[in-house]
Amino acid sequence: MTEVFISYSRADRQVAEATALELQRLGVEVWWDHDLVGGDDYRRRISEILTRAQVAIVIWSRRSVESQWVTSEAAAAREKRVLVPVCIDGAEPPIDFRALHTIDLSGWVPGDQLPANLLKGLGERLGRTLAYGEAAPQSGAVARLARQATQAWYLDFESLLFYLIGQGFACFLVNLPLVFLLRPDGGTAAAALPSWAAYPFSLMNGVIVAALYMRPALETRRLQIAIPLFVLASFVSVAAYVAGLVVAVAGEREIIILVGLATLALLFVTSIAQRASARR
Repeated sequence: MTEVFISYSRADRQVAEATALELQRLGVEVWWDHDLVGGDDYRRRISEILTRAQVAIVIWSRRSVESQWVTSEAAAAREKRVLVPVCIDGAEPPIDFRALHTIDLSGWVPGDQLPANLLKGLGERLGRTLAYGEAAPQSGAVARLARQATQAWYLDFESLLFYLIGQGFACFLVNLPLVFLLRPDGGTAAAALPSWAAYPFSLMNGVIVAALYMRPALETRRLQIAIPLFVLASFVSVAAYVAGLVVAVAGEREIIILVGLATLALLFVTSIAQRASARR
């Protein structure tokens, strides 16, 4: 009989794999769809395993709460009374599951030892004690920081990358008028301000653009990730201003063509970022 079945969204595979490895270290027999064999009827196979499992861990996240398949597996596990729900990013479970106590794993990093409250709950259902030995190796602070960064960025790297590229194009377009207004030969506005004044103005533009353009990438992340991402996106505007200075030496016709191409690139990159963000 399978002891633990893990249900998760494909985007949370890293967390599911790390959870399975930690449980296997403790001698627990774990099944997740990594164990599917080529040619298996995965619907029938998963149904069979879930029926035999003593415990079903369902990993709730902002992705999995929108997955019909994960919700169906959770419903089957709840009906069998083997469901142990956990949440990895603070997302609220679907309404049908909010009455159940959900273990908070938002502070857990794949590669760390599993929290004691999760092991206690699993141990009670499996009829034995699950605990790490006192001699279990502990990873260093640098290694844990690296894993934490991986957890935060890996699953959405494509989406974040394209949003930041789009942020750069948007800041370039917004800062281009500033380039002609404040460059040394720009007239009275430039004469009244020191040469460094353009950079705070460009940064202010970056903050505004980031608050508007980066919102889909920011609102789905915890503060410890969203704040550095917002700061990075804002400083992209300074680089975009420098790029504007470089192209300012071109003629009006060339700049108009460049603005058109940058606008087209912005629309294209935004479309890719949105599609990557919506992918499950």
